[in-house]
Amino acid sequence: MDNASGKQIPGPFEARYLAFLETITQLRPRLHRFCSRMTGSASDGEDIVQDALFEAYRKLDQYDDSRPLAPWLFRRRH
Repeated sequence: MDNASGKQIPGPFEARYLAFLETITQLRPRLHRFCSRMTGSASDGEDIVQDALFEAYRKLDQYDDSRPLAPWLFRRRH
């Protein structure tokens, strides 16, 4: 949405997206280590992290903002 000056006005979806990106930036290394240990491969772990983060983003509307993101993210199932 634009205002009269032509600048973007962040909506609730955009704010949630930005918060998600900020949070996963902090969690990503931990998630990658977890996935790498589970698969025995850093490369396979990275693939799983990418899939998990994409799926988590797709299902972000199911996330309860009053709870921590890490447990929700670590138990995401396809």
